[in-house]
Amino acid sequence: MRLKRTAILLPFAALLAACEPQPGPYYPTNSYPSQPEYIQYGTIIQVRPVTMQRTANGDQIVGAVTGGLVGAIIGSQFGAGTGKDLMTGAGAITGAVIGSNIATHQSTYQSAAWTVRLDSGGVMTIIQTSGRFHVGDRVMVVQSGNETYLQ
Repeated sequence: MRLKRTAILLPFAALLAACEPQPGPYYPTNSYPSQPEYIQYGTIIQVRPVTMQRTANGDQIVGAVTGGLVGAIIGSQFGAGTGKDLMTGAGAITGAVIGSNIATHQSTYQSAAWTVRLDSGGVMTIIQTSGRFHVGDRVMVVQSGNETYLQ
């Protein structure tokens, strides 16, 4: 009985691990490019919280597959013969839908929109997760490829 419980709980753990937030396009990692394409300087004049949604469907797919496996395992514990087959299929479908929905809700994260008045006179808003900046701070606005971030 203990082995069955472990076999049922293991896919749930995999589902939760797969939903761990990953850096998105506006959430730069600590590895900055060695040669930025363009740097501007400015002062932060406003910050506001924003909720970001990841654009990758990978989390949703992992959630659906993991949920489907868990549902099939749980469904196979009920019934006999054709009834067992039907319960396994129903469990797989239900689990896939639930797993996909859980992964979709886990694919958002909190970030901040930093508005910077550039020394050149322009204003730019950069979305980046960072607690180290404050209104009034002098910052470097780094544009490298398709990424723009504060440093």
